[in-house]
Amino acid sequence: AKAGPTAGGSGTVTGPNEQFGYGQLDVKVTVPNGRITSISVPSLQTAEPTSQQICDEAIPMLTSEVKSAQSLNINAISGATYTSEAYAQSLQAALDKLHFK
Repeated sequence: AKAGPTAGGSGTVTGPNEQFGYGQLDVKVTVPNGRITSISVPSLQTAEPTSQQICDEAIPMLTSEVKSAQSLNINAISGATYTSEAYAQSLQAALDKLHFK
């Protein structure tokens, strides 16, 4: 029998390292019982201090939005479009590995 659309796997997975305009990052997500409970960025490399500052501001906002929405149906952070896109791509890949919908 196939699981329904709300079924989600459990586990902790790190998404692929995503390149963006000013660096690279990957996103690690923990999903017990079909709910996103923890998101972190274990690997973040930026080209220069301004990019680091943008990431330091944007990543906590993205994490908060994803946890609230329990999905990637969130808006990019203004001024951090590349970071937002790389974050979303890595997180989506991690969630896909967990069959999270």
